[in-house]
This record gives sequence, structure tokens and C-alpha cells, in this order.
Amino acid sequence: MIIEQGGGISVETVFSWEQPVGWAALAPKIASLTRVCVYDRIGLGRSSKAERPRTSFDVAADLHALLAIERITPPYVLAGQSLGGMNAFAFANRYRDEVAGLVLVDSSHPQQLARINSVLPPRQDNEPAVLRGFRDGPDRTAMGGEWFDFARNSEQFANNMSIGNIPLIVLTAAPQPPSDQNPLPREWQLAIEPLHQELQRELATISSQSKHIVARKAGHNIQLDEPQLVLDAITNLVRRSRANP
Repeated sequence: MIIEQGGGISVETVFSWEQPVGWAALAPKIASLTRVCVYDRIGLGRSSKAERPRTSFDVAADLHALLAIERITPPYVLAGQSLGGMNAFAFANRYRDEVAGLVLVDSSHPQQLARINSVLPPRQDNEPAVLRGFRDGPDRTAMGGEWFDFARNSEQFANNMSIGNIPLIVLTAAPQPPSDQNPLPREWQLAIEPLHQELQRELATISSQSKHIVARKAGHNIQLDEPQLVLDAITNLVRRSRANP
């Protein structure tokens, strides 16, 4: 079982906290079922610094090489959240014969930025940095050292939006009503939320064997808000892979 965490998050840091939350709290439970592997991507934690902007397919190639070096053999079940979902998707697309299942946890969509910009008001010269980052994707500083090329990533996925018949479970955050706690303007929130749900439904079509579950209350970090939902999805696919080796 391989976990791909969200963008800019060092799992070494998260796992060092005295009070385990999110993936750190889930990992021991997953480990009671199967071997679980977590790692810090290039640019995160004590991993090498990113020397160039990267894409999900670069991450997939790095992970594949790392698994070979560590002699962690397939088949693999992968779970990826947010940006990590795109990375896990790319791995399953490129190394289909080695993947037994994929869980996408409120995953980013490869065409997400372009689609979001299509429903937002025209760009303003004086937009705050948080709004510019939402339009264009977070910059390297905001991603904790990861250096991601969202435009090239979208291009690389253009003809790679399938994982064939690999069993897939898509977990989606509950529809979020507008909130004053959200840094985005209310107008943006009202435009983005239905699009987010639409993009999640599209992700559920990348496999001919898929299941789509919308959380009852969880926000973007389902592994934190409704961890049992994530654990159940992983357990389902691990057991399924053992029953159909």
C-alpha cells in the first residue's frame, strides 16, 4: 500500500507530531492489514531539492525507481489525496500491470486549473496573492519546496486520462456551502463548488471498474475529517486484490 500525500506536505514532519492525525493516524491501521509505504517527494522534508519544475509523471517515475531500489515488489494499491491523487493516477496510468487498485481522496484533476478559470470572473490586475495562486496553482514557496508545473502536467495527461480496468474508488469531499472562513470571495465559492463535484465525477470515469463516494461531512482532507471512509476504501481494494491476484 503506497500513500501519496497532498502537495507541499512532508510526511516525515506529520509523522513526527506527538498527536497523530490524518495519514499518520491511519497508517498503523492500514499496517495491520498490509505493508504501508510513505515517503517524501523531491523538494519535501529531507529529500533532494527540486532542480526543475516537475509533473505527476515525473513523480510516478521517481516512485517507481524508489520501489525498485527498496525491493518493494508489485502489485501495489495506491491512495493519493489532492495533488497526490494526480501523482497516484499517473503511476497507475504508466505502470498498469503493477497496480491492483487506486483510491483517489478528493484528488486534484489534471485539467482543474483551466476549468476553474473558465468559470471565474475575469482576472484583475490587483488580485491578492491567494486568488492568483488559486487561478494559477500554488507557487513553489506555497508548496513547501515542491516545484510543480501545472500547465505541462495538464498537457501530459491530455491523452492519458485512463487506467483501464484497475479497480478505482473516488472519495469526494461533501459539497461545501459558501463560508466566511474561506479566503475566496463568495462569488468564487459559488462557481467553484459545483465544478469541483463535476471534476470528481469525471475522475470516476478513468477506470471501467470504479466506485464514487461523496463524503457526508468531510472537507478536502477526508483522511482527517472522515478517516474511516478512507480506511474502508483501502481495505476494500487490498482485500479485492488478494481475492483476485
